[in-house]
Amino acid sequence: MGQPATLRLKVRHHELDSYGHVNHAHYVHYFETARVEALEALGLSLPDMRRLGYLILASEIRVKYHAPALAGETLEISTRIREVRGARSVWVQEIREVSTGRLTATAEVTGAFVAESGRPVRPPAAFVDKLSPILVPDAPPTRSPTGD
Repeated sequence: MGQPATLRLKVRHHELDSYGHVNHAHYVHYFETARVEALEALGLSLPDMRRLGYLILASEIRVKYHAPALAGETLEISTRIREVRGARSVWVQEIREVSTGRLTATAEVTGAFVAESGRPVRPPAAFVDKLSPILVPDAPPTRSPTGD
């Protein structure tokens, strides 16, 4: 079992909305940047995958906003893969403010491996092996002694 990849970035002034918070749309960019950086660190850059005839696309993104991020704060984005099954992968991400640990946003992203034609395909075993360092399945639910 692996460990999440992490990426730190500093909130820039132009990312703020009129309330002085990071605009909600920028979180999607933060999550995307962290996924791409994690792939590159694992030796699966998007251009390299494409040269081999594969793409990985986001087919669904669910974001939950927990607390605002502010100008000048340093954020840490953790990225893990919960599962890879067939052409589908599920990525789980969270953003925390570094100095306080405050949770600002979480995301679950469903990714699809596709051929250049756009047809879903299973990724090669070598791709799945390279993803294994950040493959962190959810812990199975625990049951109480009474079976509840």
